[in-house]
Amino acid sequence: MVNFLLSQSQQAVQATEAAPQVIKQTPFSPSHSRFGCYEEFLQTCLEQGYQFCTFPELREPKHQIALRHDIDFDTNFALQSATIERQMGIKATYFFLLRSSLYNIFSPQDFENVQLIRDMGHTITVHFDPSIYPDFHRGLQQEVALFREIFNAEVGIVSLHRPNAFFQEYDAPIYGIEHTYQSKYFRDVKYISDSTGVWRFGHPFDTPEFKQQKSLHILIHPIWWMLDGESNVEKLRQYYSRRVDALKADFSNNCIPFRKLNGHV
Repeated sequence: MVNFLLSQSQQAVQATEAAPQVIKQTPFSPSHSRFGCYEEFLQTCLEQGYQFCTFPELREPKHQIALRHDIDFDTNFALQSATIERQMGIKATYFFLLRSSLYNIFSPQDFENVQLIRDMGHTITVHFDPSIYPDFHRGLQQEVALFREIFNAEVGIVSLHRPNAFFQEYDAPIYGIEHTYQSKYFRDVKYISDSTGVWRFGHPFDTPEFKQQKSLHILIHPIWWMLDGESNVEKLRQYYSRRVDALKADFSNNCIPFRKLNGHV
């Protein structure tokens, strides 16, 4: 299985290799668009008395935040957020898809990005899509074996990619490995997510749990914070344009005839 996937990864064309341009971000303000400067968002959490922890460390009823990043689009944004967190002395857990049409962790740039995030002291692990396997236990077993071998990293917890109602209620480990939708992480503590580029369960700072310094599980997708724009649609439009330009450049670098087309497509 490992050799097969490695051979497949060598044939994959990565849509973008260059890191996204770092854009000056709008300072965070609870009365603004609710997204803004990531550093200020994290600083507000620290000033509220929180400490950032890994999921296994999330045991206290108060003062802890398990900071989770599901990487759905681009590892370059993940590297940017990881760098900010390291500079602030914050640790987070990064979950990467092994089977994605949007990025390829075996491509040179993505592979390096994941390694750099690991070397910063963050936890790296698997973002698992159980829906693509007839036997999701067996599927996770295969992905974990590959991830461990390639990145020399233990997998103690996974997150689930776009879980349906069944998996949101699935309260047992998968292949003996905990996941972030078990009750101890998803119901017993306040869960807050910026999925789709909006705060789906209320802004963290508005919740009674934050005001009372109760422990939190916060899911942050770096793409919504590392791009400028007043809305999720504006950010996606900007990102889409970048990916198209990067794909054209990649085709030009790898296919001489395409260079005659570049500028016309």
